[in-house]
Amino acid sequence: MEKEKDNSIRNKRSDLIFKRVIFTAIALTVISFIMTIVVVKTVGKENSNTTTVVAPKLVGQSQKTPELIQSNIGRDPLISNLIAHIENNVTNNKGVATQPEGGNSEAILPDSSPGQPDGAVVNEEENTKKPAKTTKVVYLTFDDGPSKYTQEILDILEEKGVHATFFMIGNNLSGNESKVKSVHEAGNYVGLHSMSHSKKILYDSGSSKNFINEYTKEQGLIKKIIGTTPVLIRAPYGSQPAIGKKFRDDIAGANFKMWDWTVDSKDWNYPHSPDKIMKEIKRQVHRNTEVILMHEKAQTVSVLADIIDYLSKKGYSFAVYKPDQHISVNFAKDERL
Repeated sequence: MEKEKDNSIRNKRSDLIFKRVIFTAIALTVISFIMTIVVVKTVGKENSNTTTVVAPKLVGQSQKTPELIQSNIGRDPLISNLIAHIENNVTNNKGVATQPEGGNSEAILPDSSPGQPDGAVVNEEENTKKPAKTTKVVYLTFDDGPSKYTQEILDILEEKGVHATFFMIGNNLSGNESKVKSVHEAGNYVGLHSMSHSKKILYDSGSSKNFINEYTKEQGLIKKIIGTTPVLIRAPYGSQPAIGKKFRDDIAGANFKMWDWTVDSKDWNYPHSPDKIMKEIKRQVHRNTEVILMHEKAQTVSVLADIIDYLSKKGYSFAVYKPDQHISVNFAKDERL
């Protein structure tokens, strides 16, 4: 009897061990299956730029169907607890493990480094969008033409594939009509720089009458040469301090637009030192939109190609003035001009 009793106990123990082995195998299968499903669903919520993760199969994992696995869920507290633990600790779509409510709030980082981990297929596209690049635009402007340097400036602009804005003096137009046409036909803008460029005539009276008359006369002369009516003017020596509020009212009333500048190359001051012109450009250029004052001078011609190359390397695009795309650039910040 005792022998039979011992055999019965051993059989029960064997059955219990066998059942635990079976349940352990089922639990491992369920764990693997749930991890695969949850990870795939989590990754599926991300956009197309995210890393796609392929969960490895556990060694010795059985090939039970999902229906069979589902039918075993809930039969044993061990399995239910394991499933709950997995669901509460699965990684979120940022790659950081989450904790159940009330648990430790400290983030759990993934074991693997940010590179391509084993068992994963990585999309080569970036996961985050780069900020849009800021557009940087520069307007090259040349005063006091047309002159004997006009064609050399045009040649350099053509070679570099850029355009510019030329503010011409009315008294220089006669005999240089072909140069004015060349500037216009090459895609550059011909602006107005008064007839006389005389501070005494334009400003000393304190009235805008002579100023407006000179620009109106030059406007008509330019129109006869190129066939279009320019509206953009530049005041000799700049609009400050001579041009005040009443003066600006009259300019606006005459339907002119007026540009000063953001960068003064001071090329007029360095007839024998082109390198100092470049230093002025480098020192002053920093805005997203720059209007650079230059003149039709020999020293300007000698350094112009280098200026263009420098601005290109700084990320600037080169623009030419267009009336339908007018921007306000005057010292008084008068939006009417």
